[in-house]
Amino acid sequence: MKEILDYTIRPAHATDIPQIARVHIQSWKETYPGIMPQEKLASLNLERSILNWQNCLERGEPFFVAVMDGRVLGFVSGGKNRSNESCETGKGDACDCELAAMYLLKDFQGLGIGKALFQSFREEMRKQSYQSMVAWVAEKNPSTAFYARMGGELADRKNLVICAQEVPVVAYTYTL
Repeated sequence: MKEILDYTIRPAHATDIPQIARVHIQSWKETYPGIMPQEKLASLNLERSILNWQNCLERGEPFFVAVMDGRVLGFVSGGKNRSNESCETGKGDACDCELAAMYLLKDFQGLGIGKALFQSFREEMRKQSYQSMVAWVAEKNPSTAFYARMGGELADRKNLVICAQEVPVVAYTYTL
């Protein structure tokens, strides 16, 4: 039986950034061994991560956190599609927005928190009049099934080069 947790999904605040950076790094270390190059995992740096997430927040990108007892458990962010590629929705239209990052600590996966984060982000994209969304995910990431369960259609594949190694990624698309 799954435990019911008392958590809140809310917009991220500047004071959340250090915890967001820690979640980001811990999530990578929990999820990506054997998927991402070890060199990349070893190079994860709290100060750089803090700066990255501060910049996202300052740009006004939609950014939500899952919080329980003052602790950030996970987060989601994104906005306008950063890619010039035409990752299509199946209707011939390029996706106009992107779920760029979604991380949830492993201990809190499978409890509905990820779904709540995803739905909060998706609803915000609808409010901002976006029509379709793409999420790029490492192909070997165990969470690919989550993106399919959220209604995503597998739409594209490509390889990213990370630390001189190719990492296969897949695109899930969503109609908003």
